[in-house]
Amino acid sequence: MPLSCSCDFDYDFEPGQWLYIVRIGEKLDFQPFPGPRRKRCCSCNTLIDLGSPCLIHMRERYPYDDIESKIKTGRDIDDAMNDTPTIRISNHYHCEVCGEIWLNLTAIGYECLLPAENMQSALKEYQEVSYPSLKSLGLQKPHADQPKC
Repeated sequence: MPLSCSCDFDYDFEPGQWLYIVRIGEKLDFQPFPGPRRKRCCSCNTLIDLGSPCLIHMRERYPYDDIESKIKTGRDIDDAMNDTPTIRISNHYHCEVCGEIWLNLTAIGYECLLPAENMQSALKEYQEVSYPSLKSLGLQKPHADQPKC
């Protein structure tokens, strides 16, 4: 998904569809990775070691059918689908590198960047869009044998 500063979330959700829990005004910050075993970063798939700094993205989903809706939410599926999702599912985690990229891109206004997207690709796209290439400016990268100022 290309980077975007605004998104339109005005659409109907499907049964079983999950969403990230976004708490307005709550600052997301690095925490030591909890849990009895390592998990993979939802963006780059690297293993996150126990106790390593990570971002934790909580998720919830809508019920799959009327029976699950009545058991988990106490309401008919039509009522449950008209409200925010309420069934908690497992968290997604960002490693320190991807988490730093996600925090910085969302801080400068890219609010539609989902945590599961590839953060390295998103950062590369941001750099391509925001900064002109050296060639377009008529500059070159310095060679290793050139003296530096």
